[in-house]
Amino acid sequence: MTVDSSTRRHRFARLSAATLATTALALGGALVAAPAHAAETSIDDAVFRWGINAESNAAAFAPGTVNLLSAGIVTATSAADRVTSSNWKQSDGNTSILKRQSDGSYAAATFAGLRTDAAGTTITTGNGLNSGHVAEITGGTGTVDVDANTAVIQWTGSFTSAYYSGMTRSWITDPKLTVASDGTGTVTATLGGYGTSMDDPDKFETLTPATNVVVATLTGVDVTPTGFTVTPDYLGRTITVPEGSVAQVTGGANAGAFPQSFVDFQGKTGQGPYWYSSGGAADARKPASALSVAYTAAPVAATPTVTVSKTSGLAQGETVTVSGSGFLPSGTTTNGTRPPLAGQFSGTYVVFGKFADTWKPSAGAASSARSVIAQKWAVPAASMATIGGVNGGAVELNADGTFSVDLALTTTEAQNLAAGTFGIYTYAGSGAVYAPFETATPVTFASSSDVIVEVPAWVESPTGSFGWAFEGTSPANLGTAVQDGANFVASGSLTNLVVTDTRAGGSSPYTWSISGQVGDFASSSGGSFSGGLLGWKPKVVSAGSSVAGGAEVTSTRLGGTGLGASRVLASSTSAVSATVGADLSLVIPGTTPAGDYTSKLTITALQ
Repeated sequence: MTVDSSTRRHRFARLSAATLATTALALGGALVAAPAHAAETSIDDAVFRWGINAESNAAAFAPGTVNLLSAGIVTATSAADRVTSSNWKQSDGNTSILKRQSDGSYAAATFAGLRTDAAGTTITTGNGLNSGHVAEITGGTGTVDVDANTAVIQWTGSFTSAYYSGMTRSWITDPKLTVASDGTGTVTATLGGYGTSMDDPDKFETLTPATNVVVATLTGVDVTPTGFTVTPDYLGRTITVPEGSVAQVTGGANAGAFPQSFVDFQGKTGQGPYWYSSGGAADARKPASALSVAYTAAPVAATPTVTVSKTSGLAQGETVTVSGSGFLPSGTTTNGTRPPLAGQFSGTYVVFGKFADTWKPSAGAASSARSVIAQKWAVPAASMATIGGVNGGAVELNADGTFSVDLALTTTEAQNLAAGTFGIYTYAGSGAVYAPFETATPVTFASSSDVIVEVPAWVESPTGSFGWAFEGTSPANLGTAVQDGANFVASGSLTNLVVTDTRAGGSSPYTWSISGQVGDFASSSGGSFSGGLLGWKPKVVSAGSSVAGGAEVTSTRLGGTGLGASRVLASSTSAVSATVGADLSLVIPGTTPAGDYTSKLTITALQ
């Protein structure tokens, strides 16, 4: 149909079920095995990013002033002081201020950029734009448990939030993140600032720092090996307003509040009403902006482990398979001290022999305590030729610390009579002494009178199946966008997804996760805009207690992360059927060309 460009109306067409079916096939049936991770892991590289809210980056109502973020603590000596180019800081210690760019990326902020949006347009109280700045603090340390969905991370650093170019200001110092297994969490910090008052322009006092203040509460956090993005709670929250502050407005689309302890402190700075809905024009900019945490959750060092395919009732000359895992380098302690691998990671010997009770090199046992009958040497592929290759007993030790080798086990009468224990032993090669590589697996041989039978462990076969489908034929239709300030907005609902999970039995727990991602929107006339401008608020329509909705994702136009990348719609910690959906919200620039726009929605199911 033709769209009247003079009114700049936009219609967003339905996505067909056929399109989604094709997407599912491209994903291998939309069922992708989730990678396994170690339990709790330590991290020391966590990055914290938060712009607090749009109002903290907006034009202020006092002529010529803006609300802004600065790295570090920007001090003042009187109520007349302002944040200027001479005392504003782009970086301070671990903290930097970054500005969102037109392509959605972030770059180092400039003082001039505090007054423009990502496209370079000057922000004013009338156009509703904001400067799109975030505070970034690096070097966070703590622990993450992906399987348990928990995290505790501490950062060291400060950033200042200055309103009206610094007429009133406060700062957040040393934020700490805590996430519980149910996906709830908090960000606490020490708050500081100056006591001011809109009713008394001359009031100015240094406030006593408040410790362990909850600056954000979180729900629906999905702890992944690389981090997460979540929008802190605001909408629908009510608080007790600080003494002397205006009443909270609890009705309307933007009604809500930051945590009580945070609002209480801001009441002392004179900023109290800026952190809850008060019925003013700024209410639309007060909801919390998306907060992101990024890190590398490297698995904890695995304990070296050896398994032997058969350990009892062995016949002379019988071949067993020896498999190892966790044999990874550990600095110079796993480097050889003598040729041929002196100064290099020297892997591990894999030995069949009869060893004394005290045999370990790390215990100071002499080599005479280790009577070697057959030996292989597991080393990295690059070192195999150095030790004589396969003919010299070399076995490849893979980069993930695993190896596998077959050994034919044969003994002599003299060895049978000698003291010690027959077994498969491992210990560090080329003179290295490293206790974790020292393992022992005893083996025994059958006598002429033995009756031998091997009974494997009972394995219960799982039953049932997993799958999902939309309830209807149209996943989403956002209808016609309407003007809202400098933007076009449209809303709708994702057609409910029905997850059917009847899996039972077996020895492993069953879980699942449903995620969605939207590609760029495009019109037949050549117009386009990013899928990140679309957001959603997941909801669980019906399900068991193990099912949780994903975190709310807001449009990048509002400072959120959008659906341009895969976001969790719902997940379950057990095998259970469910019906899930989401409310959709699109916010795009008013400069978007008129037209009918479509995009492809990709649904991914992990089980």
